[in-house]
Amino acid sequence: MASPLRDLEQRIALTRPGDTVRGLSFTAVLHLTRKHLGNDAAERLRAPLLQRNPVDFFSYPAVDFLRLIAFAAEALQPAFGTHDEALRACGGAICGTFFESTVGQTLLRFTVGGDPKRIYSNAPASYATAVSYGQREYLALGDKRVRLHFKDDLLPVQVHEGILAAALSALQREGQVRGTELCLGESEYLIEWA
Repeated sequence: MASPLRDLEQRIALTRPGDTVRGLSFTAVLHLTRKHLGNDAAERLRAPLLQRNPVDFFSYPAVDFLRLIAFAAEALQPAFGTHDEALRACGGAICGTFFESTVGQTLLRFTVGGDPKRIYSNAPASYATAVSYGQREYLALGDKRVRLHFKDDLLPVQVHEGILAAALSALQREGQVRGTELCLGESEYLIEWA
């Protein structure tokens, strides 16, 4: 695995002008940092990237989000034990913040019987509203197993593992998410639940 700084440089090189991320993702990572490291730490992460706190439904440059998540994971590593776990925590915070929103609450209410397939089948559309780049495909593999395929994506696999695992938690379901990076910018996620 590449060093976190090298990984960040490689991901930034994948970006195109106009690639954006919604402010909700920035807000979630900054809130997680604030919760574990305090206001000053969160402010030190935000200040070089954004003049003021992000607005959830505004779009911001993906390059800035890549920097934020990389530096937040570095700062949060002692709190979560490893860099990978800190990235997963950032992903979990993004999903949690989404499900706390009006749109997220509505989606949870429409998830009949708490069936995770309903949430994951909507993942391509949900991601398309959160970021302007990449493509995602959903495939059901049985009653309690699905696969998501991400192409032209910018985020580390661990962030998506955190997002996808937090969706199971929001539905109060036990399960696991295993991500595989096929190459930089392309990954697959096998999601299984009880």
